[in-house]
Amino acid sequence: MCNLLFISNLIKDKGVVDLLDACVVLQSKCISFRCDFVGPNTDISPFWINQYLEHHSLQELVFFHGAKSGDEKNWFLQNADIFVFPTYYKNECFPLVLLEAMQYSLPIVTTNEGGIADIVSDGHTGIIVEKNNPLQLANSLISLIEDTEFRHSLGVAGYHKFISSFTLDHFELRFSNIIRDVIQSI
Repeated sequence: MCNLLFISNLIKDKGVVDLLDACVVLQSKCISFRCDFVGPNTDISPFWINQYLEHHSLQELVFFHGAKSGDEKNWFLQNADIFVFPTYYKNECFPLVLLEAMQYSLPIVTTNEGGIADIVSDGHTGIIVEKNNPLQLANSLISLIEDTEFRHSLGVAGYHKFISSFTLDHFELRFSNIIRDVIQSI
C-alpha cells in the first residue's frame, strides 16, 4: 500500500477536492493506497467531507486528522510515500510544506502555482500537474505508486535540493547577502 499525504489548510483552492476526486479514480482502478489529510478545516466542512467519503465509499482509504504540529506532524511525514499538494490557491507564494516534504525525501505531486516551480523541478524532484485536473493528478499518482524506483529517485533528488538550497544556513546566507547589497547601494 502506498501512503499519500496532504498537509495544509483544508481550503478548496488548495486542491482538497481535486485530491479526493483523484482518490476516487485510484479506487476505481484498484490501486492500493491510503490518503491522509492533515490540516485545519476552513471552507470545507467536516459534514461535507464525511458525506463525500461515504458517497464514494472512501472511508477505509481516506482520513482527515485535523491540524497537527511538531512530532505529530513529523510522524505523518515519516510515514508517507508521496506528498500531494494540488493547489490553485491564488495567494500561494512559496509553500514551506513542500520544503518539509523534501526534507523527508518525499516525491511531490503538485501544480505550478505561485513560487512552486522554484521548489519542485518537474520530473526531477516531483511531478507538476495541471490545476483542477483530478484525472491527470490520479494518473501521476499511479505512475509513482507503480514505479517505486522513479518515486524513490524523485524523493532523493528533492532531499538533495533541500540540503543544497533550502536549509536555514542557506536562507541566512542569502538574507545576509541581500542586506549587504542594500547597504552597499545606499
